[in-house]
Amino acid sequence: MGKLRLVSCLFGLALLTACSSHGANTATATLTPSPTAAASASASSAPVSPSAPVSPSPSTSGIVLVGLSGVEANITLVRPDGSVVATMPGTPVGDEHAIGAFLVMAKDGTGREWTIDRSGVIKQVAAAAAMLLTPNVGPVLVLSSTSAIVGCDQAASGDCNAEVIDLATGVVRPLLTVANSAPEMQFGNSLKVLDVSSDMNTVWFREVNGATATTLAIVAVDLTTGKLTTHALPAALLNEQYLAISRDGKWVAGQEDAGTNSTHFAIRHLHVVSLATGLDSDVQGSALYVVGQRPASIQFAPNGSSVEWWGGVDNGSTEWRVNTSTIGGTGKTIYPPNDPNDPNGINGVSWLDGSTLIVLHSGTSAVRADNGSATPMQVGIDVLLGVLTPTQVT
Repeated sequence: MGKLRLVSCLFGLALLTACSSHGANTATATLTPSPTAAASASASSAPVSPSAPVSPSPSTSGIVLVGLSGVEANITLVRPDGSVVATMPGTPVGDEHAIGAFLVMAKDGTGREWTIDRSGVIKQVAAAAAMLLTPNVGPVLVLSSTSAIVGCDQAASGDCNAEVIDLATGVVRPLLTVANSAPEMQFGNSLKVLDVSSDMNTVWFREVNGATATTLAIVAVDLTTGKLTTHALPAALLNEQYLAISRDGKWVAGQEDAGTNSTHFAIRHLHVVSLATGLDSDVQGSALYVVGQRPASIQFAPNGSSVEWWGGVDNGSTEWRVNTSTIGGTGKTIYPPNDPNDPNGINGVSWLDGSTLIVLHSGTSAVRADNGSATPMQVGIDVLLGVLTPTQVT
């Protein structure tokens, strides 16, 4: 039997390097959650003068990167050309997927939270909403400065609910429920929020129903009408914790068991499933097997034409690689060509547009998804947490 050493760092280990020498109360007293805080944060941020900037293009001109920077590991918003939008103390909230704004939690343990959007405007989250949005809540999809969606990672008993939370008032609107209809639960129920469509009308969840027999599905919820659409997924994807869906709702990607390698370690291959036909395709190709270290380690390009996945090679974390595959194609390892033995590994990967990735690994680079050629960037962040975009980019 193969030996599988899944390395799941999530945010804690990914942020350890930046935060290890500082206490829980670091710099929180300087945060003023008001519109003027955004201006002062931007003005007080040390300007970044990139020596090798990435020139804005029509598809990246509105993009803002969100990351951690400096010894205080402050939340920093910066454009691809290196210009800082804002900097503020705080930490991310759980496995956060930011769309229209980023959710920030105070470092002092009070539970206070704020949102910060692409323009640097900071808004305080209502106390009732902040109580529902904790590091233990599981994945959080932040639609805007006033709206976030959560599900439930697992309910051993009782119902599992997905909800929309009004960040300004704390009011909760139910979206979807997996009911416990069996006398005994064989497996826990789960509703994990994955993503939202480009028009912001449809939200997708990974649903596990363990009431009688474990089934796996993608459930689409129309936020306007409440209509539900369910697509069954292969049971082989049940163990994939970083399942991804394209924002056009056509494709789902995750790793499936693929036996063992020459050293008898269990390995997994990336598969892409068509939600239209149910066809499950192995797209691993020649790409090295990697284990995701934290969300989001599998991501579709904004235009849905390609998929990337990154992590530690062969179940480990001493070497790091980024893989890509076109939809309907086969995968390959594109970056780095030779691992520079960065002790911090890869500190984030995301799409800049339909053909370019941003990779934080021994510096920051814009990496072409087709051939791995890299252009150095200086954006002043040490860990990449997310990318805010005004619209769907191509």
